[in-house]
Amino acid sequence: MIYHRDSYVSGSMCDCRTQLSLLASDCIVENAVTELMGELGIDGITAIEKHNAMWLMVKNRIHFIRQPAWREEFTIKSFITECSGAKLDIDTVINATDGSGLITAKTEFSVIDLESGKLRKAETVGCSQSMVHPSETTELRFTRFPKTEGIDIDSVTIRSTDIDYCFHTNNVQYVRFVLDTYDTEWHKQRTPADIEIHYTGQSFEGEKLVIEKLSSDSGDLFRIKRDSKELTSCMICWKDTAIGQSFR
Repeated sequence: MIYHRDSYVSGSMCDCRTQLSLLASDCIVENAVTELMGELGIDGITAIEKHNAMWLMVKNRIHFIRQPAWREEFTIKSFITECSGAKLDIDTVINATDGSGLITAKTEFSVIDLESGKLRKAETVGCSQSMVHPSETTELRFTRFPKTEGIDIDSVTIRSTDIDYCFHTNNVQYVRFVLDTYDTEWHKQRTPADIEIHYTGQSFEGEKLVIEKLSSDSGDLFRIKRDSKELTSCMICWKDTAIGQSFR
């Protein structure tokens, strides 16, 4: 199936330029993916309750063609593009009402057994090839981040409101942590072009995380660590609002 929903940019979704914020865009993508999985009966809560398993988001990439503005209407489509072994890929497309593209995204999941902690095949939690739409794709691909060390620029302590129903830090919160390292003037002068985030570990309430940053040819690269162990890496590319060109 293809999940479909109509929506619009409400006030709480706006950034300081009254456009759909990067953080809100991430929430929209993750909600659409979750609702698709829910309608298929393969969502995270079902996996826990029926299969003693848990879905983990491994990678998420969001590409911005144009940010819709306050009260602008748009449509959302999400669909499975790959289901093989322990891997599940879901693509999301957000279009304006005239059909023009606004945002595309690709999200990769893996499923682990809650008892053994080992990877399980997606088919053991209800996934099947009949759910895949190979003709539908965003053409997005995940990249390999450089391993060069950066510098520590910030730290955060995980609080109770950062925790999701799996009792680890919600994926969206890592994006918020990274975005908070930029000041308002930066956000006023630039728009997001692309964000890609890789999740390699989990964090929990009370833990202190360190945010490391370095610049690369592709954009700003961040790593979020706990005791020097990398939990998340994130690459963001921006466009200068004055000239519409990529900014690094």
